[in-house]
Amino acid sequence: MNLKRLTILSDILILVGFVLLGVGWKGSASVTGGIPFHSSSVQFTGGASGFAALLGVPSLFFGFALMLISLVWTSVEVLQK
Repeated sequence: MNLKRLTILSDILILVGFVLLGVGWKGSASVTGGIPFHSSSVQFTGGASGFAALLGVPSLFFGFALMLISLVWTSVEVLQK
């Protein structure tokens, strides 16, 4: 598998993971923005269960693992040149 395909696959897995967890989310989320930025906050309360959690969490895990492998592979190729 070449580097481009690996990166695309990891991006797709991460996107699918976030979409599945977002669809199955039961709870609330709030974002507060302000100036200065130290007064801003993001809060998530709740969780995903069932089908969304069963596929979303492993998809995120494998997506981030493949992204890390892709990053290392890119770094090695750059250092070899």
